[in-house]
Amino acid sequence: MLGAGEEDLPQIGLERLRHDLPSGPAQAWFETAFESRVDRSELGTWLRLDGTVLPVRLTVVGLTTEEGGHLFVWGRDQSEEQLIGARLAESAGLQRHLAEGIYALSLVRTREEAYRVLLGQATAILTGPHWSLGRIEVRDGHPKVILAAWSPSLAARLGPSLEGLEFPLADSGFAREVCEHRRMCFVEEASTSPSMIQPAIVATYGLRSLLGVPLVFEGRIAGVLFGATFQGEPPTTPRETMFPVLQSLARIAALALERLESEDRLEEAARLSRRLAQAVRDLAEAVDEEALIARLFRWAAKLAPFPEWWFNRYDPETKGSITTHWTPGLEALGSPEAIRQPVPVAGNAFLEAIHLQQEAVHVPQCHTMAESFDLAAWPFRSVVGLPLAHEGDVVGILHGGSFGEQGEVSLSDERFEALKSLAEAAGLVMKRLHARRALEAQETRFRMLFEQTPDPIVLLSGGQIADVNAAASRLFGLEREVMLGQPMLAFCPEWQPEGGSSEDLGRHHMEAAMRGTCEQFEWVFRCEGGREAICQVNLTRLDPEDRPLLHAIVRDITAQKRAESERVALERQLFQAQKMESLGVLAGGIAHDFNNLLMGVLGHAGLALEQLNPLHPIRRNLEAIQKAGQRAADLTRQMLAYSGRGQFVVRHLDLTTQVEEMLHLLEVSLPKTVVLNLDLKKGLPAVSADASQIQQVIMNLVINAAEAIGETSGAITLATGAQRLEEPGIRTMLVGQDVPPGIYVYLEVTDTGCGMDVDTMSRIFEPFFTTKFTGRGLGLSAIMGIVRGHKGALRVYSEVGQGTTFKVLFPAQSAMADIHAIPGREAAWEGTGLILVVDDDETVRTVAREALELRGFQVLEAEDGRMAVDLVREQGPAIGLVLLDMTMPRMGGEEAYREMRILQPDLRVILSSGYNEVEAMSRFMGKGLKGFIQKPYGPKDLLAKIQGALEA
Repeated sequence: MLGAGEEDLPQIGLERLRHDLPSGPAQAWFETAFESRVDRSELGTWLRLDGTVLPVRLTVVGLTTEEGGHLFVWGRDQSEEQLIGARLAESAGLQRHLAEGIYALSLVRTREEAYRVLLGQATAILTGPHWSLGRIEVRDGHPKVILAAWSPSLAARLGPSLEGLEFPLADSGFAREVCEHRRMCFVEEASTSPSMIQPAIVATYGLRSLLGVPLVFEGRIAGVLFGATFQGEPPTTPRETMFPVLQSLARIAALALERLESEDRLEEAARLSRRLAQAVRDLAEAVDEEALIARLFRWAAKLAPFPEWWFNRYDPETKGSITTHWTPGLEALGSPEAIRQPVPVAGNAFLEAIHLQQEAVHVPQCHTMAESFDLAAWPFRSVVGLPLAHEGDVVGILHGGSFGEQGEVSLSDERFEALKSLAEAAGLVMKRLHARRALEAQETRFRMLFEQTPDPIVLLSGGQIADVNAAASRLFGLEREVMLGQPMLAFCPEWQPEGGSSEDLGRHHMEAAMRGTCEQFEWVFRCEGGREAICQVNLTRLDPEDRPLLHAIVRDITAQKRAESERVALERQLFQAQKMESLGVLAGGIAHDFNNLLMGVLGHAGLALEQLNPLHPIRRNLEAIQKAGQRAADLTRQMLAYSGRGQFVVRHLDLTTQVEEMLHLLEVSLPKTVVLNLDLKKGLPAVSADASQIQQVIMNLVINAAEAIGETSGAITLATGAQRLEEPGIRTMLVGQDVPPGIYVYLEVTDTGCGMDVDTMSRIFEPFFTTKFTGRGLGLSAIMGIVRGHKGALRVYSEVGQGTTFKVLFPAQSAMADIHAIPGREAAWEGTGLILVVDDDETVRTVAREALELRGFQVLEAEDGRMAVDLVREQGPAIGLVLLDMTMPRMGGEEAYREMRILQPDLRVILSSGYNEVEAMSRFMGKGLKGFIQKPYGPKDLLAKIQGALEA
């Protein structure tokens, strides 16, 4: 044990047996052991003769013998035990470091803290290498090691180059062992192991040895713990006992990182959930689509780290995806026109999945789907597409992406799910906005239809007004706010025209409508100011969500009813006027033809009387014939008066004076039981009329009134006055609906007689119509003709049992002047010259020719205007005078007169007609006629007219 033989024993002193103590303390220790007389044992060292130190357990006992005191010293070699102890101490230290690492890693709260603990404990376990921690990431499609943390000694050696240091994990033995097989690997000499570590890395960093411990948990690698030594440093060879400790530490670190990752994910999920909840609330408050998309972009950027966002829609017309909104940064890559350019969906796997299959898609590396992206124009790096879908309907696509130097963007599952939830919420909100916009548009259209429809509309709820449109407010004359809440019956009179009460009838109609019947009826409403409106009401039931309503369309037909009433009255008047016109035309035509016949009777009778001796016995017969002809002529004049074409001697008259002049005659003509009342206005405007015709009108109306009273007592009132007639009043006239508006002087005859019904009133102007058994003559028919001939009007009011009023109106004149007829001259003179007689009736021509020839005239005859014009063309100035009929075939008198005046401007012409002078002469006004003679006329009247025309 001491490395000595017997011969070397004298060289061994006590200092060698307690080499672990200095010589003085060693001597003192032995002395103390001797004196104690007990065994003393301690660990110490012996110094071998060769200079090496040997660990021993030293035991010393003091002995006293006869020879004196002795020390009994023996030692036990402790080398093996000390080695075992050192190993145990080292193992304990390793376990302590492992336990401290496990405890510390269980408390870490951040990745950086976990990295620091892991590096510290690895350094404590194995002090030689420089420790670092790498994170494995896939960049540009290749796995790379990114240094995440390192020891101070490594930082001191490599300096700032450690920041952002990364190097690929090529297909090497070291990478396979650590990253693929998840096993710890140690390369003692990197320079001699090119298959394990790339020589480039060895050369670049001067690497000598490299230890790699994978951080693995449940088969997932969270990173790699590296221990490296460099050239010029002593080699460090870890003992086998260190490997399991390092592996255990790495597993615990992977567990801690996984826990932190899970906590980060949970925290991120919670954070994302909070943001998502805020985003959903914010999106729900968007009032329009523009605001919604802007908020969507803002919240999407908070949920995912994409630098750019854009919004697309599918265009069915182009079958492409069109970008409608985008963040400003996108314009750095292309113009707005280029951004809006449609991208075909068909054949594009990325767009088909989003638009057609409604799937959310995340492409972290766009170059892996180069066929779906135009990388030449748009340098996509990462992109996400999220359909805004609700109930199978895609309303848009939210895209997020990175381009060019912005690099690739990876999304955690939590962020991707949050984005999908955001898109789903935005789709719901957008659908709601679309629905609200459609509803608002529909409500706007219906409100516009409700408000702008010309028919009043009233909505009733429980019999009360729930809403009205503007037309209803105008109808009732009240503001909408005043009408709301009022019962509908408050706007109705107590009784309806049909006799029922408004309350009972209204309740009946409303109950029927509530049962689903479409009620249509006429109804009278009481409007503001007391005006009553006759309305047609269509009442139907509506069923909105809350409660049923009654929808009433009210059409004001008051004017229509009035117009219908007026139309019926006007139709009746028009029928009456047409009937009277037809009868008048008939009477005029008969009178015209009858005049021509009377011309033959009276003319020949007159010629015969002129040529007979006054004592000739046949003269009485001729005079009787002439008298009968005169009576027939009077009848034709009445017929012409009925037709409005009678002969008038017109002058300006005072209508009140005309009545007063007839009072005596009227009084003696009335029965004693009839009282005549007068209401005559003085100073009335003059009327242009024939006095005899006016007197005939007065007499006929008074006599008819007396006959209507009959044998009972009654009264007749004669009134005169002036009034202005306007269009509405003119349309109600029985005669004269075509007179112009203006001032008229009227004669009104009112009786208290039996009155007339509608049927009787429709026939009173028919010739020879009467309600009396002995009635005869033209009577009121002649009055109608006189009124029409004077351009007047006539109105009749009558009610059975209440009496009748006739009101005759004549146009008022602005001046008073009497116009007297020029009396005819006695035709006792002889004439000479050529006279042309133009008439389509041979009898008229014969009478005129014979009368003129008796006075010495030469006579030419023409049966129509065409023949007369030809004779004037042939004879020229030889014709001294033309007696021209107004109505003829082929060419009438007016046209013939115009043609003859062209041929002979100074030709004398006397017009002949069965109609009155006013009507006939009005058609030749200012054309140079020399006179007018009305048929039938006698020889004396004809000769007087001829004499006056020739001598003028």
